[in-house]
Amino acid sequence: MPHPDPTTAPDGTAVQDDAPHPWEDPTAARTEIERLTAELAGHAARVAELEPAAAQLYQLQEAGKTEAQRLTERAEAAERLAEQTRAELIRAQVAHSKGLTARQAARLVGTTQEELEADADELLADLTPTPAGHRLMPPDPSQGSSGQHTAADPAALFAGLLHNSLHR
Repeated sequence: MPHPDPTTAPDGTAVQDDAPHPWEDPTAARTEIERLTAELAGHAARVAELEPAAAQLYQLQEAGKTEAQRLTERAEAAERLAEQTRAELIRAQVAHSKGLTARQAARLVGTTQEELEADADELLADLTPTPAGHRLMPPDPSQGSSGQHTAADPAALFAGLLHNSLHR
């Protein structure tokens, strides 16, 4: 708060220069101090009245922020759910149009309809059997059964195993 100008009265009128300065006269200084002290006490009382209202306003602003944040989170969650649902719908449409089962559709990779369709075409190409007579790999005769059928007698199997291990 600015200090009062001793050359002007509180109403803004000029004080005569021949009047004593308020701080030079002890009685006038005491009166001015008492007036300023009373004014300060009035301001302190007003601040004390306004502090609870300011605290309540702050709490309301914080609650408003929290509500806004909560609404923002809900909106973001709804957008994520809508995007996930859209992706599932596109995947289901592509799978249906390509004749894929639900298990096969779950294996499709892509985010757009074009990507999903391309992946479905690749999956179908991999699942399509090769034409008769066109094997992907020729059979390996060293793998699997040699074509010799032995008896399922455990004693004969053990005797054969013992014979092979001793005559190496």
